Amino acid sequence: MSKNFIILFFLLVTTTINLFAQSNCERSLNEARTDYSNGNLYAVPGKIGDCLEEGFSKTEKVEALRLLTLTYININQQEKARETLIRLLNLKTDYQAIKNEDPSELYSLYNDIDTDIKYFIGITFGLNLNSMRVITDRNAHPLENNISNYTPKVSIPQVGLQFLYPIKKSLIAGIEVQYQNHKYFYKEENDNGVGDINIIEYSSNNDGININLMLRYMKDYYNWKPFVEIGSTGRANFTYDIINYTNNSDQTPDEENITEPQDILSNRSVFNLSLNANLGTMIKLGENYGEIKFGVSNYFRNHLNKQSRSEVYETTILDGMVLMEDDLVNIVYQLNFTFNIPFFNFK
Repeated sequence: MSKNFIILFFLLVTTTINLFAQSNCERSLNEARTDYSNGNLYAVPGKIGDCLEEGFSKTEKVEALRLLTLTYININQQEKARETLIRLLNLKTDYQAIKNEDPSELYSLYNDIDTDIKYFIGITFGLNLNSMRVITDRNAHPLENNISNYTPKVSIPQVGLQFLYPIKKSLIAGIEVQYQNHKYFYKEENDNGVGDINIIEYSSNNDGININLMLRYMKDYYNWKPFVEIGSTGRANFTYDIINYTNNSDQTPDEENITEPQDILSNRSVFNLSLNANLGTMIKLGENYGEIKFGVSNYFRNHLNKQSRSEVYETTILDGMVLMEDDLVNIVYQLNFTFNIPFFNFK
């Protein structure tokens, strides 16, 4: 009981001290405003100096630093004015001096400081739709009434990190490292020649890491930054899984070795390449930027490796003996959301 009382007493005392300090600093800021308005400029730094370290809220500190900057400008201490304004910008990176609203001396000093964003670091996430295009149809029983179909599937999530470097204000170079999953659904119906229809179905699940290189042309309207983007992607595939395989013939999934999904990697290319195009915009969120972009990636390398492409009637899905591997390329439609943090070097 006594221990709880001591903790409660300590919290009460701390809260009281903080409130008292805040009350004093608020009063000091009001007095500094009055001194500045009355032309008593040399009294301003002493009124708010101590509270800049501790006592002001962030909003009050921004106002106090602005007031102190104006004071130093008017008492002709330009170097201190510059240092104080840089301190303000480091506290609130999106602070702007506005022409015809702020004093002209403050606006001039603000424009003399380098306020350009040096780079962005972002966390990205999104989804994609994987569209397959068959290059070589390798069905083991190419009958006239054979029907096969690849159906795109949405994959979520895709996540990664993004780095953007402004070459110029409107030209941005970037690199993105992203985990991305590709999926599709396959269904095949074929006649075995005696009137029975054989149906094979499965879902493909492909995991990989993408390294995206991009070049972005962007218009800067401050609160939003629309852009177009082109780039290329190098992809390292580390799984090709067959999921929910069904076959209504006498051969069962176990007999067809479907229980060993990693075996498919021996037939597939480990690396792939794509060309990309995106449209999007950055949107100001406080001192940071959200980003949304939609685009398409055209993966132009064949899925099958060189050896498997040469084995026209031998390469099967997981050594399945019936369902042949088709050689594919794919177009991936992507929707990405990114939270970007800008970094500055005010000087």
